[in-house]
Amino acid sequence: MPGWIVDVLIFALVLLLTYALSSEGLWGAALMFFNVLFAGIITFNFYEPLAGLVDKAGINWGFTDALCMMAVFCVAVLLLRLTTETVAPAMVRFPTPIYHIGRLAFAFATSVVLMGILLLGFHVAPVHKKIFGAIDYKTQPPFGMGFDHGWLAFFQYTTGQVFVTHTDRRDPFIEYGDANVFDPKGEWLLIHQEARPYGDDKILGDEAGAGGAAGGAEGGGAPAAGGMAPSGPAAPGAMPGAMPSGSSPSGPGAMPGAMPPGGSPPTGAPPR
Repeated sequence: MPGWIVDVLIFALVLLLTYALSSEGLWGAALMFFNVLFAGIITFNFYEPLAGLVDKAGINWGFTDALCMMAVFCVAVLLLRLTTETVAPAMVRFPTPIYHIGRLAFAFATSVVLMGILLLGFHVAPVHKKIFGAIDYKTQPPFGMGFDHGWLAFFQYTTGQVFVTHTDRRDPFIEYGDANVFDPKGEWLLIHQEARPYGDDKILGDEAGAGGAAGGAEGGGAPAAGGMAPSGPAAPGAMPGAMPSGSSPSGPGAMPGAMPPGGSPPTGAPPR
């Protein structure tokens, strides 16, 4: 499926959810926004431990992560919704302009958060490495807005700055110090794309191999076995006529009058 069609469908769903949630009014849409927000935080704190317990029980369904994520999220939203409806059952009155602007703003924000979490549910599901044939770890649907990337960044911030626990392992990017952040290396999307069973795209392996090859090229190539310098053209950036370490300057391309290390001037060479 072309990527632009996926973007259009996602954005259309966001607009439909916005229309539905705006009917709750400003007060109801605001409560629903915070219900979804805190349900998402609860979900990403507990779905992985729950999935680990299910797998240890011997239930290897292959979609444990997706099932646990959606189950925890739905239960959390339901409980928070029931709680807010019980504590604040009446609608609060607001001036008309604030009412209409506020209900649309909170409804749209709720739809964006919800769609981001749903997209991440597909990332952990056992589907094709390119979700819907268009979404991978680099894609930021819809239309580059990156609802799923935004949620991951927000949750990373909450684990590093708001709901912080400390650990001996430091954040490799030194952004959150010794906080036990959710994704310290920023590889959550990479790992889950690699784990999805369908498709042949290799992400982590290819990047590691490319990094090794690039490192070898930047270093001019490793010497061959036995300490011999590799044959072939000089490394990129080498000066024309450059001499390998430990080699004699004699032979084709040597400068006239050049002297071997520790030797005497060649026969017939003019005295210096």
